[in-house]
Amino acid sequence: MALKFVNVAMKFLKQINKENSKQFFKGLIKSPIFYITLFAIAMDIMTKWIMVNYFHGETYQDIWVIPNFIKVTLLYNTGAIFGLGSGTIGGRVALIIVRLILAIGIPIGYILKKKDLKLRYRVCIMLIYAGCIGNLIDGLFYWKNTVGFDGVIDWIAFSFFDYTFNFADSYVTVCVFLIVIFIIIDEIKEAIIRNRKGEFSMTPEEYEAHLKKQQENEHKDNK
Repeated sequence: MALKFVNVAMKFLKQINKENSKQFFKGLIKSPIFYITLFAIAMDIMTKWIMVNYFHGETYQDIWVIPNFIKVTLLYNTGAIFGLGSGTIGGRVALIIVRLILAIGIPIGYILKKKDLKLRYRVCIMLIYAGCIGNLIDGLFYWKNTVGFDGVIDWIAFSFFDYTFNFADSYVTVCVFLIVIFIIIDEIKEAIIRNRKGEFSMTPEEYEAHLKKQQENEHKDNK
């Protein structure tokens, strides 16, 4: 896994030169997804600090927004999403390393595969990235001797759910769920199209010939 990540990173670096860099940053500035990502990160940071200031840093105080359904509270989480695996310095450092790898790996993968991705996938991937960055900032910089508390700021809770979370957690969870849904929908659409073409009624030999013909046609179109 680590070797694969390094190979992808090296491939990405080989593609970079001054001209490509200029084009990339021009495209980035013009892209609405870039500003959506920045806004999502800003919202996560801002809401966390609003809660810290509102509760004066005191944890385990509940304010019900909708009685017996959703509340705001304040917790400091040194573990993963929804407070999973919290409690040890080693665990926190490991999570910081994982988030750093994701912070580097997600944009590299996004740039390399951007042309092959539909808009909805691109938006979801960059919101997952926003969630990763939001919690990475907390994990890296929020230590007791610097800000007075340790870990990620969590502040949203449901009555039927045992864990407290934040906007960054929501970005990751919701977008992963949406990507799964989008993949299922796309697979169903692809299956319908293939069925209309009669591919499911073909023998293996006929299907292989059909694929070969498709590839030849695509090659001609590319020329």
